[in-house]
Amino acid sequence: MKVSSKDKVFNPLIVNLQTLEVGYHEKNDKEKYTIDSYYQQIKNNQYVSTKAEYLISRDLFDAQSKLTKSEFDRLCEKLEFAESTQSKYLSIGADTRLWRLFTIGKLPLKWTNQYLLTTLTDAQFAKVEKSIDCDTTASKIKQLANMDKKKEKAFEKMLLSFLQVEVENTIDVAGFETLVDKVKSVLVKIPNVNINEDKVETVLEKLRTQREKESKKEIEIAKAKQVLSDAGTSFEQAKQAVA
Repeated sequence: MKVSSKDKVFNPLIVNLQTLEVGYHEKNDKEKYTIDSYYQQIKNNQYVSTKAEYLISRDLFDAQSKLTKSEFDRLCEKLEFAESTQSKYLSIGADTRLWRLFTIGKLPLKWTNQYLLTTLTDAQFAKVEKSIDCDTTASKIKQLANMDKKKEKAFEKMLLSFLQVEVENTIDVAGFETLVDKVKSVLVKIPNVNINEDKVETVLEKLRTQREKESKKEIEIAKAKQVLSDAGTSFEQAKQAVA
C-alpha cells in the first residue's frame, strides 16, 4: 500500500497506529526520513494511546455501574489497578462531556488535563469546548473557563506534588527541552506521575528572555568593537581608557 507524504498533517481523528509514515516517499528517496514524517507518525501514535486510555476510563466506569461491587473489585484485581488508578479512570470515564471531545479529536493528551475538565461546570465546559484541542495546556483551560483561584487551589490539592527538579540557569533552551524529554521518557513508565507543563513553559519563557538579553548584549559589543576598529583602536584599549 502506497502512502503519500504530500500535505500530511497530524489528524487527531485517526484511530489506527501508523507504521508507514516514516521511511516512504513516493518520488524522492532522500525525503524518506524527515522531521515532518517523524512528527506525523509519533504524534498520531501518541494520540491513539491517549484515546485508548480514555476508552479504558469509559469501560471501567461502565463496569462499575453494571457489575456488583465484589465483581468490580475482582476485575480491578485482575487488571492490577491500584485505588489511585481506579479513581483517575473513574473520574474521567464518568464525565460524558469528554466523550464529545473524544469523538471530534479534541480530547487533551494529558490525563491531568482531562481530569481538570471534569471539575468544570457545564457553563465553563461550554466555553472551553469552543477553543480546546488535544494540545491545550492546563493554564489555557483555566483561562478559558475563567476558573477562580479558590477552585484552582482545590484542583491542585487533588494532584499531590512530592518531587521538584532544579536546573542551573546556565542551561540553554535546547538543552532544557532535551532534559524535559529525557525526564518524560522516564516518567512515562511510572503510572500517575506527570510533569507540570505550566511550570515547564514558565522556565522556557525565562530562558528565552535571558537568551534574548544575552544576544542583544553580544550584538551591542560586536557593534562597539566594529566602531572602535574603524576608529583605529581596540575594544580592550577602550575599556582601559574608561577605567
